[in-house]
Amino acid sequence: MENLEMIRECIFKGDRDGAVQYTQSELDKNTPWSDILEKAMIPAMDQIGEEFSRGNAYLPELIAAGDAMTKAFMAIKERHGGSEIKQRGTVVMGTIFEDVHDIGKNIVRMNFEGAGFRVVDLGTDVKPEQFVEACRENSADLVGISSLLSTTMLNIERAIEEIRESGLKVKIMVGGNPVTEEFAAKIGADGYAPDGYQAVQKAKKLLNIN
Repeated sequence: MENLEMIRECIFKGDRDGAVQYTQSELDKNTPWSDILEKAMIPAMDQIGEEFSRGNAYLPELIAAGDAMTKAFMAIKERHGGSEIKQRGTVVMGTIFEDVHDIGKNIVRMNFEGAGFRVVDLGTDVKPEQFVEACRENSADLVGISSLLSTTMLNIERAIEEIRESGLKVKIMVGGNPVTEEFAAKIGADGYAPDGYQAVQKAKKLLNIN
């Protein structure tokens, strides 16, 4: 089995030592780091994300795969230097203010990082002006806002209004347990996704990324 296939299998299974070992072996062969990312790492995270979305994989497996992906990607950075690695885009995300739940957001973050995006995670209880400031400072392409409490759903609308009024040209996606596609459209979001895997797929469409 070729190294690229082994990298994909190790990440999918959450084997971080194996993922690092085979990544380093492939780098020793002077394989472009972009090939390793596009042909092994991202497909592995897409696969575990899709399995999680379907209920065939569980949170510990998703976390393990994300950890393996991170460690293998660090091996690339150590060899080539972070400045040479261009990622797919920058995503600012956070849980809306008055809500401190973050498990769902963290799962979405892992999916985006696994898909090759740079993620700026603002954490929980994030106010509208914090989203605006982070988007501006990081030249964000997309902002993701989550709400896990029905009582905080309308706070997302306030954040969207402030982001729009700022003049920032970013796409806005929303999600969380009480949020629906109908609600997302009503408050002016560009997209909605029920889980991390589908969030990445939607983001790629919004940003015209293959």
